[in-house]
Amino acid sequence: MIKAFVKNEIVFVIALIAAVATAFFNPPSLGWIDAIDFRTLALLFSLMGISEGLKGSAFFSSVAATIERKAGNTKRLSLLLVIIVFISSMFFTNDVSLLIFVPFSMMLLDMAQVDEEHVMRIVVLETISANLGSMTTPVGNPQNLYICSFFNVDAIPFFRTILPYSIISAVLIAILSLLLLREKNNIEEVRESTETINVGKTTIYLGLLLVALLSVFRIIDWKVLFFLELAILIIMDRKVLIHIDYILLLTFVCFFIFSENMGKIETVRNLLTAPMTSHPVATSALVSQVISNVPAAILLSPFSSSFEGVLVGTDIGGLGTPIASLASLISLKFYYKRKGSRKGRYMAIFLLWNFVLLGILALVSLVF
Repeated sequence: MIKAFVKNEIVFVIALIAAVATAFFNPPSLGWIDAIDFRTLALLFSLMGISEGLKGSAFFSSVAATIERKAGNTKRLSLLLVIIVFISSMFFTNDVSLLIFVPFSMMLLDMAQVDEEHVMRIVVLETISANLGSMTTPVGNPQNLYICSFFNVDAIPFFRTILPYSIISAVLIAILSLLLLREKNNIEEVRESTETINVGKTTIYLGLLLVALLSVFRIIDWKVLFFLELAILIIMDRKVLIHIDYILLLTFVCFFIFSENMGKIETVRNLLTAPMTSHPVATSALVSQVISNVPAAILLSPFSSSFEGVLVGTDIGGLGTPIASLASLISLKFYYKRKGSRKGRYMAIFLLWNFVLLGILALVSLVF
């Protein structure tokens, strides 16, 4: 039983080991609680609940069938999904986009009866698209919000710094999509869902999605969203609470604690001063590979005299290892839990193309 759990939840196990190991340098304290981003956890919980609720109301299966008919063939359908994720991540954050579109895409592609290799490549492409598209705006990912706040960055210098990378990223994703998505079967017959859409539930969950998006933009406090949705689920749809991935939430908690512990190690902090002065982009990208880009931005910003290096480094540093961007863990978890998933093959393709694109964008940073 333990062996099966470790196999199925390997990312959580690694995160837990990392948090426990670094606790020897920073014993448990109230600082651990302060390090946990409860807003992020609440948004993740809420969006997982909304996604499960819409799935249960047959909304996704109905929309999937409509998109599938309009696409005409599997390659056009796949490209459309990648584009949607890239654009949506600019406004709804990378983790939100992956929470919504990865399970939706897998459902859609299953209905189109594509092979597992194609599904796997789409999930990898969507993950890359979310991580690169999200860097385009201050609200696209948490580290951008933090950096803009820490350095008091205005809109013009922010976009002047990041837009070249965003444009090049869009071109790279388009090229990569053409390389990876070769299957172009016509979608001749779409399997109809045997379920009837529950209009009432669909309306409520779409309303909650609107509240969630307003919470992402900080127009509505995240606590309002969390307690409102929790009350609705308890009263109306308790089975959704069973399907929420609590292990994913615990994985995030472990990484928050790990990042806090690393930041308290004096030797680590001393080692960062010189490289952040001479090579801020490379240092930020490399540190992101180990503790992820959001904690890296928090850890490294005090060592930088300007925002550009930290911003570019942590944004492109979201590529690389699955840990480099916590959003990548979301799609990894979704795919690994899929029946018939090819875990080893997924990780090989993920690492190959993430590091290829990271290398290209790192070279671009030498020009800009």
